[in-house]
Amino acid sequence: MNITLKKISYKELRDRSYPQYEDRYGIASYLSESAREALLACPGNLDDTKTAMVLMLDDNVIIGRETRYGTRLMIGDEMKYAQSGGGLEVYETYRDEGLGADIMMENVMSKEYELKLGSFFSSMMIPMLKKLKFTIFEIPQYLKLNNARYILESLGLKGFMLRCSSSIANMGLRIFNIKNKVKYKKLRKKFDIKKVTTIPEWVEDIAVNDGHKYRELHDRKWFQWNLDHNLHGLPEDIQSFYAVYDKQGNPQGFFMTKERFEEEAGKWKNIIRGVIVEWGTTDEKILSEADLNLMAIYSFTPKVFHVTTVSISEATGKELKKMGFRPHGTHQMSYREKGGKQTEATNPDLWRLRYGCCNSILF
Repeated sequence: MNITLKKISYKELRDRSYPQYEDRYGIASYLSESAREALLACPGNLDDTKTAMVLMLDDNVIIGRETRYGTRLMIGDEMKYAQSGGGLEVYETYRDEGLGADIMMENVMSKEYELKLGSFFSSMMIPMLKKLKFTIFEIPQYLKLNNARYILESLGLKGFMLRCSSSIANMGLRIFNIKNKVKYKKLRKKFDIKKVTTIPEWVEDIAVNDGHKYRELHDRKWFQWNLDHNLHGLPEDIQSFYAVYDKQGNPQGFFMTKERFEEEAGKWKNIIRGVIVEWGTTDEKILSEADLNLMAIYSFTPKVFHVTTVSISEATGKELKKMGFRPHGTHQMSYREKGGKQTEATNPDLWRLRYGCCNSILF
């Protein structure tokens, strides 16, 4: 093997001036036109000299890759840039050589950004990140079944039997959700929920100034970037943003969702999963985190298999369980300061934590 690493800058990505290597394993095809447009539009990129993609080569053949981009952090009132990334993959016949760890180490040692922020990791990556002195935040995750059709299909049902059985099973879900529907109708009498394509100005103040010392900068540009882009560009892949007002037209909160098609997800095939990725409220006593999750449930298309959300609040977790959500592992976020220095930032209570961080909405 003749293994080398090649960095592609944002200037090369923008100009399409990077070398064309042999992609016999389809590793670089991850950078679809949709993904390219999303990376180039990222509001956290410091400048075009920074790395957009790292390719690992065996001679002239691409055997591994990772995409990289910048993100912005607020630490108190100070904004700092951090490096984030995603899409780490090494072709299977090379994985025993530890080449994935080599790409990760190059990322850690890179001096392009002093701070590192990441999310959406496989279970095998977590121990490696901890050894590299990353702080890992484990955010409780919850899942709610929305459409039983996919379960019945996995059991081998087809055609008329599948349609009939799905109708019966989903009727059972609707009966179970009667309490949710009653509460949702009460909320609709108090609030107007408006789907928007342009992020309102007031959203930024809620997301950026919620009292936590550490938070990724989710300003209007960041929300609009996530609303307008995703990595795969499939017709079923959609992002939606909802603004919530009281009946007098005063802003009270917001929530954002995504739907993603997956050809294979474990034993499931051709599913659409829904995720509540972001939310915020002007006053938890008027419009709670649990209320926003309930509103979000009814915003998904009927084809969505299940809905996922996260919360670090025990009180919200109890309300989610009443809605039919069940605990479903954790959503991880990582943070590392220069040299792996340990500071107060290792305390999750100091952070504004959401599913929507780094590129997890785009994915």
